[in-house]
Amino acid sequence: MNRIFAITAASDSVPTGGDGRGEIIFTVTNRSSSSLLGQVRVRPLGSTKGEWLNIAGQTERNFPPNATQQVVIKVATPPGAPAGKYQFRLDAISVHNPDDDFTEGPTVNLEVKATEAPKKAFPWLLVAAGAGAVVLIVAVTWWLWPRGVEVPDVVGLDVTEATKNLEDSKFKAEVAREPNSSVGINHVFKQEPEGEANAEAGATVTLFVASQKSDAAKVNTESPPQTPTPAPTVAPKVCSPRVFRVQSDHSWAEFRLPQGAEGLIIQIPGGAYNKYVFPKCNRVWWGTLNFTCGSAGIWERTSGNWDADGACHGSPGSSPYLVVGDR
Repeated sequence: MNRIFAITAASDSVPTGGDGRGEIIFTVTNRSSSSLLGQVRVRPLGSTKGEWLNIAGQTERNFPPNATQQVVIKVATPPGAPAGKYQFRLDAISVHNPDDDFTEGPTVNLEVKATEAPKKAFPWLLVAAGAGAVVLIVAVTWWLWPRGVEVPDVVGLDVTEATKNLEDSKFKAEVAREPNSSVGINHVFKQEPEGEANAEAGATVTLFVASQKSDAAKVNTESPPQTPTPAPTVAPKVCSPRVFRVQSDHSWAEFRLPQGAEGLIIQIPGGAYNKYVFPKCNRVWWGTLNFTCGSAGIWERTSGNWDADGACHGSPGSSPYLVVGDR
């Protein structure tokens, strides 16, 4: 194990207040002379519950050479949690080489104070209000009922930037390439659903991307003949390694694509990975996936879908580009 990261904690213990909350700051340093895409993970130890601990901000971060970043762990224990001392730590891995570049942080004590679960009072006022209160509740519920998430308007953006904007807003991007002269090549000229429309979080947004200029943009054939200028030699595009990830509450799968030349297609058979955590399963699954090294030099998912649910069947299958694990 190569301890390419250095991890320190601001304190060796975290006390919780009367509301069961607390926090601690860890410092993570890339000790190498190269930039790394790193991932930080909080690890509950012993009887510590994973749902008590959350990382504030992104779990995947870019670490420049010899650079340091701070990671804040938020603690929230529920009312009625048993008092006592618990433990956890923060780990850091290299996304592109997780098996070799992995560092375990120092163990931190979590001091939980005894709290009582709040007692629910009998709703006498609700009973007395009768039919009038029911009407009011129905009206308020209708008004506050979630109507979806606003879809970002990405028309005119480069496909890479458009895809990132959608993923940051919890949507999935599906790319369809068509000839179009209204925008530059590899730019979005239409999207479905349209920008500023409402859609469910996690829904797929289709991006129509210009692949080449349409016939309307070609030179008029009636123009006087001209001596053609030889086209410059263009070096083939190369896609850098890229990781696509899907995760549930307790399991994850990553599709780790290597460096490849433009036009290369990598297919990963459909499968699933299950993690049973009482009282139910947490599963990630994927259909047969095709990834293509596009003309923009970026790996793109050209077919197939993935998601997470509470089922408990299926296996990952065999693929050198697939890695699964427990959260």
